[in-house]
Amino acid sequence: MAGTNPSRQIASFVRHLRHEGFDVGIRETADALRVAGNQNLLDNRLLCSCLRGLCCRDRSDWHRFEEIFQAFWFPQSVAVREDAAARIDPRIGQLRRGGVTGIAGASQSDEELVRGGGAGRQRTLARADFRFLTDLLGQREMEELAGRLALRIRRRATRRRRERYCGRVVHMRGTFRRSLATGGLPLHLRYLAPRLELPRLVLLQDVSHSMAGYSPLLTRFARGLMRVFPRSEAFVFHTQLYRVSNLYRETDVLELRRRLEQYQHLWLGGTQIAESLRRFQELYASRFANRQCLVLIMSDGFDTDDPHDLAKQLTLLRERVRQVVWINPMLGRRDAANEVNGDVTRGLAALVDFVAPGHSLEGLETVAAYLAQHC
Repeated sequence: MAGTNPSRQIASFVRHLRHEGFDVGIRETADALRVAGNQNLLDNRLLCSCLRGLCCRDRSDWHRFEEIFQAFWFPQSVAVREDAAARIDPRIGQLRRGGVTGIAGASQSDEELVRGGGAGRQRTLARADFRFLTDLLGQREMEELAGRLALRIRRRATRRRRERYCGRVVHMRGTFRRSLATGGLPLHLRYLAPRLELPRLVLLQDVSHSMAGYSPLLTRFARGLMRVFPRSEAFVFHTQLYRVSNLYRETDVLELRRRLEQYQHLWLGGTQIAESLRRFQELYASRFANRQCLVLIMSDGFDTDDPHDLAKQLTLLRERVRQVVWINPMLGRRDAANEVNGDVTRGLAALVDFVAPGHSLEGLETVAAYLAQHC
């Protein structure tokens, strides 16, 4: 392996894994250095296996690790494979050579940042408005990053612990709080225990014509969320409401595409948000919505229904569930359409618990952080 300082390279590799979404930190870095010190660094297969077992926390990490390992330690071999792929599909070569040439309206500084390396490219993709990403391969890369982003929620949420009446780890803050009733004497100890399960998540995705530019990104994010929240349900709506939970849980990409072809009636209709929310509460809320449920609405807020009807339905929904989060791609746009949508957005913010932009990965990151905090 290249490099004159193996220890520094091992530490850099662990940092690279963290940028890729792996749950690794100082402890894993120290263990990786210890493992590398006991192994032959020239035996890359052995080192890959050791670091893989050390740094992977779930099946997704395990499947992604080898590709990331090869790209970090042997970039020339990866470049050879990419050149071969470019001869088959010229779009791949264009994407790799041009960085953000597929992002319409990208600034010169962004292009220079992307050409500087993979980390720069990911930072640029994080800020990019998805509707300007016209290159097909770039779109798929951004969708993949959105799926990985959703998977980080489980790691963040499961680190949090609940306060219990029994256990092994004393919850000092809870114990002190309880001791106020007994004159400061800690007579009733409180303990910390791991969170056993995540709450139910209900996804309501607007797939009307006005959302067409953002549907691929939000769909990938929604499918990632459904992998994180086992007790989740997904619905799409335009002028009607459809339950698509089984469709979004499909893991085989080819099978998903085949099934999507059979569901063409789901996409690109008009928009009736209030009516769709009313149908959800009438048909499904009794089974899927309760005080422990999180509802995530993905829509630009453009509605042909009366605004008072939408306010009424959101109020009723908020009274039924624990949290209502609204992802609005229009929050990240600076154009005339966004100015028209501004009053709608401000009105929605007063009716839901959290409003976030959904035009980019950076916007979805705020959603992921919020969900992890309130799980």
